[in-house]
Amino acid sequence: MPTFNERTLLERLARGGKQVRTLSEDTNALVKSILRNLQKILNARQGHAPAQLDFGIPAPSEITTNFPESIPLMQRIIRDSIEKYEPRLTSVNVVHVESEDDVLSLRFQITAKLALGQQHAPVLFDTLVDGSGHIKLQG
Repeated sequence: MPTFNERTLLERLARGGKQVRTLSEDTNALVKSILRNLQKILNARQGHAPAQLDFGIPAPSEITTNFPESIPLMQRIIRDSIEKYEPRLTSVNVVHVESEDDVLSLRFQITAKLALGQQHAPVLFDTLVDGSGHIKLQG
């Protein structure tokens, strides 16, 4: 049984060469790969990927025009994008984290479970949408 390993298909292709296959999963490497993929998903803008026009999210500036009422919409968009384009996660939940220190950015906490093999370990990512609309994630 080949492991799903810690990398996406594109990461495996880019690395090239023969890979040693194992029956175990490196959870740490898996979470790092998921984090990199989430960065790509959440910073891509819908309509810019010709092969999949709904890949990514709308520009945060378009979503947050009715701030703070738009926060639940942003949470739903983030959750739906993750559920659609990151199949290694299940039970995705996105919660807004209020920050009085930085009023020009939005913070969200993403919690989910790994969906590979026997593991259903919980994972947590902190998300920051800065004033320019760039989304940064930390695992």
